Amino acid sequence: MTIILSIPIFILTLMSALAGPAPAGETIDLSTIRSIVITGDASAIEITTSAEEPYRASVSGRRSGWFSSWYSSWFYNSCNDRSRFGIEGTTLTIDVALSAWSDIADCAPHLSANIPAGVAVRIEQEAFSADLDGDFSSFATTTNAADITLNGHASAVDISGSAVRANLSYARVLRDEKVAITAQSLDAFVGFGKDVPVDYTVTAKASYVDSLVPSVPGSRPLVNIRGDFVRVRIR
Repeated sequence: MTIILSIPIFILTLMSALAGPAPAGETIDLSTIRSIVITGDASAIEITTSAEEPYRASVSGRRSGWFSSWYSSWFYNSCNDRSRFGIEGTTLTIDVALSAWSDIADCAPHLSANIPAGVAVRIEQEAFSADLDGDFSSFATTTNAADITLNGHASAVDISGSAVRANLSYARVLRDEKVAITAQSLDAFVGFGKDVPVDYTVTAKASYVDSLVPSVPGSRPLVNIRGDFVRVRIR
């Protein structure tokens, strides 16, 4: 019995010793970029535009799920990051990927970036959550499922998806804002602040629209929302 039990323990110990520590997420300089394109595996994304912090981007794997705590006690490299970064001209591309070996650990890719203000952001992933805090020239995505939060400013927002939750809170209004959201199922908040005239249109099979003021045609910001089942608050 002692010999039988010692075999799996020996194997797990050996694999743990060979695994080695998890590599840190790749970090690169982003001071010259004017646009960023994110593709690849579904991920959690955090992007800021703080001039007080270094411009950088990194991707790492975060464990989740009931099995992950047990697994991480044996294997130290359970969330291997195989994301690829590339810069062409002033465009940064990030293809998010974790190794297939990470699946058992319920690993979820997490992308964190601090970029210069005024950068255009585009996300092309099947599913993601994105938290954008700062000033952006534009934000665009085509996806199946997304949870998007914007705190700051983006002159142009273009969101297309199947199931979307969007919370867009503008810190300032420049009268050039255009927001377009198309989704089969949509739960959205679009806020520009008090006493800001907004030209908004909501077209849906079934909708609940909560706005304190009527649409003002010809004004900016301009909001155009289309979907099958829509709940939206406009402030």
